[in-house]
Amino acid sequence: MSQDITRRRFVMITTATAGLAASSALLGGCSNGAASSTAAASASSSRGSGHHGKGAPKFQRAMNKAQKVDTTPDESEALAKFIVVSDTHLTLDYQPYVDRVKNMFEDIAAFAPDNDAIIVNGDITNHGYPEEYAKFAELAQAAGFAYPDDFILIIGNHDQYDSTEGAQPVSNLTDLFREQAGIADQVHPYYDRTINGVHLIMLGPDSFPNDNWAHFGVSTEETDWLDELINADLKNEQLSLVFMHEPLYQTVRNTEPGDFGHEWSLSDEDNDYLHDCLRKHPNVIYFTGHTHALPDTVQLESDEPLYVGTGSIAYCIDDADDDTTGESDISTYGSLGWEVTVWTTCIRFRMRDFLKHEFSELEAAIYQF
Repeated sequence: MSQDITRRRFVMITTATAGLAASSALLGGCSNGAASSTAAASASSSRGSGHHGKGAPKFQRAMNKAQKVDTTPDESEALAKFIVVSDTHLTLDYQPYVDRVKNMFEDIAAFAPDNDAIIVNGDITNHGYPEEYAKFAELAQAAGFAYPDDFILIIGNHDQYDSTEGAQPVSNLTDLFREQAGIADQVHPYYDRTINGVHLIMLGPDSFPNDNWAHFGVSTEETDWLDELINADLKNEQLSLVFMHEPLYQTVRNTEPGDFGHEWSLSDEDNDYLHDCLRKHPNVIYFTGHTHALPDTVQLESDEPLYVGTGSIAYCIDDADDDTTGESDISTYGSLGWEVTVWTTCIRFRMRDFLKHEFSELEAAIYQF
């Protein structure tokens, strides 16, 4: 395990977590309404094979006011189903991480083989090395998935900077990520795609304040690009699903002052600038990783979007105040992510416990647009 990983704080995760009530929304859903088939106004491609719903997700209220409901439409009417995970940290230096990625792929192949994309929200690798991506691809293909065709990848700090302080500069590792993500023809690590009418926008830090591997920045060019895409979706009354590895302060779990996701994320200036861009948009669902906290969904009274934490495959912590070390038995840590299903009028989040091969009742929600 790398030194940078062992310095992180770990917490044992159990199903008997205090303060985490089982969500009754896991058992229900929303009314199904008609939607137009207006495409997202962006230079994106459409793909997806497992679902054949027509149209696009159409919101009727700001996502921070989206109503939680109990039932969903018929599964066959879904526009798309995504598996959303993060922080796989695949490295050849630590076999337990390899085993967890292998286990994840085998579980996805069992419960959702027809998913429309496996979205990995950053820290795909532990060092950004070619051999780590190659192993990731090998494990995906062994489980029956095409790599990279079946994937949407988001760059994480471990993918973008050699955290062992080796010889690889940021530019080399970013170039390698862009090749893996299928965007080698562009100079920046952010891009967008539309899958079965669902617009996905993938962000990635494109500046490096203080040359620090955990404090990347987002340029005004990228934020302006994001604002333009979201506004185009808003004009068409469609949702924008935005993904970035680094979380915003005081949104999802483990992002309060003093928490890892607050102290070791974007710079204060870039956090504020990006947050100001997002919080004014009612049609945004913002997915973040990096914290290794339990997956969660958060509606903030002062912000328009819905914020979503995407958990961790390598190790998932529970209580950020409890402190152990990365030297502890990895079997004490969770391996958790989301199954995200989108209909024309609602979205369902079901937490997947990849170790137990079941959906967890710790977190689940259905939001009607």
